[in-house]
Amino acid sequence: MHTANSIPLTAVQSSQLAAIGHCPKTETLAIQFLRKGVPDAVYHYGNFTAQEFTAFASAESVGSHFYKHIKPHADKHPYTNMGAPEAVAPAAAPLSKELLAMLLHGRQSGSEITKEEEVQAKAAGLVVIFGASDDLMELRGAVNDEFNCYDGGTAHIDAAGLLPERENIDDDMELVNYHARRPLANTVEALWCAEEGCTWTYRTTVPHATFEIMEDDLVYCRGIVISVADLGGVAA
Repeated sequence: MHTANSIPLTAVQSSQLAAIGHCPKTETLAIQFLRKGVPDAVYHYGNFTAQEFTAFASAESVGSHFYKHIKPHADKHPYTNMGAPEAVAPAAAPLSKELLAMLLHGRQSGSEITKEEEVQAKAAGLVVIFGASDDLMELRGAVNDEFNCYDGGTAHIDAAGLLPERENIDDDMELVNYHARRPLANTVEALWCAEEGCTWTYRTTVPHATFEIMEDDLVYCRGIVISVADLGGVAA
């Protein structure tokens, strides 16, 4: 059973909301509201999926998103006032793919992720995937690599990292390793100009959170964040 403190919260920039959090297992959204500018009661909203939380957390205005897409739908998302949390300040949330995507959303091309964020992503077992120039898929965090995909392409990845391309393998032992890993690996497809107004997008069956990288005022890339825990194979 949830309490006001059971779902970790992350502070947000809003004139009416203090912090938000989510429990994917129970599909519960947690929102701590501001009262006279001070963090106050936490409300829990039911039947709130991870995809809905990603859209909420990455919205340009979380307050506007709440009042437009969540509050009017009490029949779909019944809510409970959990009272004020015991701690005065919201508890720090563990880094999830949704929260990391929210942090990266809106960054400019060339400044997608900081070194400190790469270290944090690695510690959390998360992989950030985004496009660079016209021929590269960049992977940062728990996997630090790149994949050549001029005009698009499909990369294979498992918990140990990015698989080499078959045609580039000459060593017999590397080939044996490749064939052992390949059946359990997942695919991430890089799509070049497949969506109007966006240079790079990605398609995969691996659970992921999405973020947008900008080039000036235009969307350049819709990157994704995945978890090593959702990949096949054995971590290196």
